[in-house]
Amino acid sequence: MGVTDAGALRAAVNLNNTALVQKTGEAYTGLAPDIARRIAAAAGLPLRFVDHPSARAVVEAAPEGWDIAFLAIDPSRADRLAFSRPYHRVEATFLIRDDLPATSCAGIVAGGHRIVSARGAAYHAWLAANVPEARLIVAESPAEATRRFLEGQGDALAGIRDTLAGAAIPGSRVLADLFASISQAVAVPVGRTALLPTIDAVLEGFSGSAA
Repeated sequence: MGVTDAGALRAAVNLNNTALVQKTGEAYTGLAPDIARRIAAAAGLPLRFVDHPSARAVVEAAPEGWDIAFLAIDPSRADRLAFSRPYHRVEATFLIRDDLPATSCAGIVAGGHRIVSARGAAYHAWLAANVPEARLIVAESPAEATRRFLEGQGDALAGIRDTLAGAAIPGSRVLADLFASISQAVAVPVGRTALLPTIDAVLEGFSGSAA
């Protein structure tokens, strides 16, 4: 299984994805921490959370930086990661300025607007495949993407609905629809998949999971 840190199960969490995890002080709440606790209990191991600021940072920390992680299912990561069954879906949408006359994500994608997005995010992969490169403003992290949008770059900020809504940026609004629905799963490093059957069994019995 590759568990280190004095036998603890290290669970990597992306603190930018507030749809799955929230941290207040040293307390972790949300769907991902709940599942991590159940996996650790099923495996008979103590649990330690490992914080990361973005999904990209989580992926870059594999394989030595964690034992399980909560990530979007992404075939482009199959050389490094193996995924459990999906347990949840999150909505990718846009935050736009109030003075922009747009009412849908389709209108943003098709309307020639410039979009700020974060490299390495699952929603960025969708945008890179569907939006001309010249219209994408690519930041290195979600925090940088938000900063660049606040500085006036781009017409729309891409992100996960819950995170965008929680940003509460004055003079802006989150669109009601979505441009992508992203399946979330528990990831383990390739070559260390012994824990996957336990993870899948936990997810199968987890009442909060919604694939």
